[in-house]
Amino acid sequence: SESATALAAMKGADPSFNVSEFLSGARGAYEMILMAFEKGDLAPVTPFISEDVYEAFATVVDDRADKGLTVEATFVGISDLGLKEATFDHDTKEAEMTVRFTGELTYQVRDNAGDVVEGNANEIKRQKDVWTFARTMGTDDPNWRLVATGE
Repeated sequence: SESATALAAMKGADPSFNVSEFLSGARGAYEMILMAFEKGDLAPVTPFISEDVYEAFATVVDDRADKGLTVEATFVGISDLGLKEATFDHDTKEAEMTVRFTGELTYQVRDNAGDVVEGNANEIKRQKDVWTFARTMGTDDPNWRLVATGE
């Protein structure tokens, strides 16, 4: 498959690359980035997200703040995670890994008065996401960055 060919090329460009380790890191990144977004504090995850993703997330965070809304969320876990697609550009050595997640969290949104306007802290919400991470293979920077989100 095209993804298998891309994964082999990634390994060729960076012999330390390992799909299992990548997916383990993606799992941790998903929780970290998702919870930063829910809490409205993107500063800790800025090094791990592209400028485009940052701007999209910041727009939502700022909109919530302008409306006086706050989110209280607890990450429960990931019930499903899998590699959807892998691509590799031989010229630039840019690798992209698209991962599907089903995250589980509890959350509620409160207004300025503290009233719950959405969600329920006692119910687990399943959330399906498809995130694309990118990295230039063979460089000293081992970090993948979130470059696209979708469903």
